[in-house]
Amino acid sequence: MDFSLSGFAGPVFGGVAVALVTFLSTRTRTRAEARKLDAEAERARAETTRILAEVQLSPTSSGGWEDLPKGWGTTGTNPNDYDFGVDRDVHRTGVASAFIRSCVGARPFGSLVQSFRADDYWGKRVRMTATLRSKDTRGYVTIWLRADDSGGRGVAFDNTQAPDKRVSGTTGWLDRSVVVDIPDSAHKILFGVILAGEGSAWVDEVKLEVVGTNVPRTTEPLRLRPINMDFSMET
Repeated sequence: MDFSLSGFAGPVFGGVAVALVTFLSTRTRTRAEARKLDAEAERARAETTRILAEVQLSPTSSGGWEDLPKGWGTTGTNPNDYDFGVDRDVHRTGVASAFIRSCVGARPFGSLVQSFRADDYWGKRVRMTATLRSKDTRGYVTIWLRADDSGGRGVAFDNTQAPDKRVSGTTGWLDRSVVVDIPDSAHKILFGVILAGEGSAWVDEVKLEVVGTNVPRTTEPLRLRPINMDFSMET
């Protein structure tokens, strides 16, 4: 049977060209969408960090939750979108852990929080450690540590919200820690764990301790003055 090579090649190469253009446009669109999602996630993380660095404690320690852990309060942008309590069935050690569980349509974020006077920690380096566990968490779970001056302004802050430190999805128990320096201007220290978005989170084995300067900070303090204005410093 005779056939024309050119007649056969035209539709084939034409189809390949269409497929290639479709693939490239889809890949471009997919990458653009991925960049958009990453940018939105970064904005959400930045906004959460900003709010968390400024947010005040809830007016009451109970917040209306009957099983709230003793000594703990609640805070966040929308704490009423979350349930807080003690779980005596799920815990890493001891007899109980604390949990945060989102309600339907929960907006980020809700947090368990505790605060105390900073006097005994002036000029010291403090490490907060905790173990976290999550289930069906579409946002993330993070611990945080902050110091405020007498005017309520934050003078030290860090959390585990970075992509390589936060907890999301469904996990077993994971260890997390932050290390900050507490300045003499600190009036109180606040710390806690947050759940941002839908899902459930547990926290256990929370610990605050003074550590030596051989333990590196997990965040750098603000410089006293700008540096490398002419970009001549080597990395």
